[in-house]
Amino acid sequence: MQIQPGDYFLAEPLRFGPEDGGSATQRVIYRGSGDGQVLIHSGKAVTGWRPTPDNPNIYQAPLPNARFRQLYVEGKRAIRARYPNQGTFLESTDWDYKDRELIVLGKHPVLGEGNPGLEILLLQSWAESYLRVEKVSNYGLSFQKFTRVSFRDEESGILFNRPYPMHEPSHRLYFENARELLDAEGEWYHDEAKGTLYYQPPADVDMSQVQVMYPTLDTLLIIEGTSGKPVVNLRFENLSFQYSNWTYASEHGYLNSQTGQYNHRAEPNNDQYVYRPPAAVYVARAERVAFVRNAFRNLGSTALDLHYGTRHCAAVGNKFSDIAGSAVALAKFTQDPLTEYHKPFQPSDSTEICYGDTVANNLIERAANYYYGCVGVAAGYPSNAQITHNTIRDLPYSGISVGYGWTDQPNPMQDNFIAYNDLSDVVKMLNDGAAIYTLSYQPGTRLYQNYLHDLSEPLEHWQRIKYAIYCDEKTGGSAEKPFVIEENVVQGVPGSLNLHQSGIMLLIYPMHLASQRNGRQIVEAAGLQPEYRNLLEKTKNK
Repeated sequence: MQIQPGDYFLAEPLRFGPEDGGSATQRVIYRGSGDGQVLIHSGKAVTGWRPTPDNPNIYQAPLPNARFRQLYVEGKRAIRARYPNQGTFLESTDWDYKDRELIVLGKHPVLGEGNPGLEILLLQSWAESYLRVEKVSNYGLSFQKFTRVSFRDEESGILFNRPYPMHEPSHRLYFENARELLDAEGEWYHDEAKGTLYYQPPADVDMSQVQVMYPTLDTLLIIEGTSGKPVVNLRFENLSFQYSNWTYASEHGYLNSQTGQYNHRAEPNNDQYVYRPPAAVYVARAERVAFVRNAFRNLGSTALDLHYGTRHCAAVGNKFSDIAGSAVALAKFTQDPLTEYHKPFQPSDSTEICYGDTVANNLIERAANYYYGCVGVAAGYPSNAQITHNTIRDLPYSGISVGYGWTDQPNPMQDNFIAYNDLSDVVKMLNDGAAIYTLSYQPGTRLYQNYLHDLSEPLEHWQRIKYAIYCDEKTGGSAEKPFVIEENVVQGVPGSLNLHQSGIMLLIYPMHLASQRNGRQIVEAAGLQPEYRNLLEKTKNK
């Protein structure tokens, strides 16, 4: 089916079931016309702007009955009003476990009381939390002031219980989402009670000529079959997916445990239970479903999720940019939300396993730009996955993550091939990550001829651990099928390889330098293959 150019607004997700797919010999294709952009989205425009009575630099518009956490101005994500302003952070100094309060250095009276939507963004090593604030109070002597912050019970019951991410004395944080914090160009605040949106544009901007969009749906497309009848042979091509929503943090807080899987329960013994974020495009129980040369942009959580029961599905030649969460999620991380997350995924129904899926020749940049502990490609327990020839850059945490569970027990992971990728400028904001990060027993997995380069130096005491390749707990294979690290090129990275409590049977070959002959050949072949490099040219022209 050829889809004509235009904006296709969705009031509810598009659903594709087994009856909408092809057959063993025939494929159903939804292709955007080459004459223009086919935009599939849930965005609504905000109009009726006028200066606020108390500050002519800030504009307001009526917006009742809406909730969202991202706002887009002229196609770019605006900044949710925050303190301190973008680029700077406050610093915690201690934890009060008795009263369940976080101690923050300095006095911050501007926050005061009476801000029901006030939140804190807290960065802890490899993960971030959005925490709804219950109370803010100040204390201390004239020369040394502190602020005590308490949170809603739902968040406190997780934050102060779980031992990981670690509770160190010093963490970066900022406050966001209060009218008093709106004091810089590009910031916005939505007063849900009054039904009014506030925005401070750059000077001399005519707001009547500015496009302001907010998202309304968590998921735009759902492709889902059954165990006995999967969706087969379906292809989406040359489409643009934009403006998806996700407001869980506004109702419950959000505490990332690792790789964007977020806690709904945690115990002091490190038993943790997690949910999976929603995705703009969701796929389950599908075979040979492909996404080719699409654009995923300005999305409120994961962009594309191949959740479970996918076989030989593919994401090839797509551009993922400005994604709040991970660009691509692949395979289950736990059996279900009620399963403790250290228990290896080993389903009784083997058709739940994601097998032979391909993520190749995609450009992934500026993903995880709001949920900072998410990654470019987040894979739980995939089998025979092919993650190759992707260019991944400009991320706050890891580029590719494969594995979960911190386990040396048998699980579906085996024979994953992570090769020929170009990863740079990652682990920019968080800690304890890498260009390629792995966990758990996965015999036959191979990290081959990746170009891993230009990871910034650690930022003082905030970032102590960042590597080209990080084989975390129980990463390993078997005598028959070892876990292999071979012929990767590393350049401009603080640490090449970290083996942290790794498992057995890792076969590790020396890294190449980019200046060596073999290294130069690997660098030239890494990342997007020639027929897909026009994705980079489009980026340069923007």
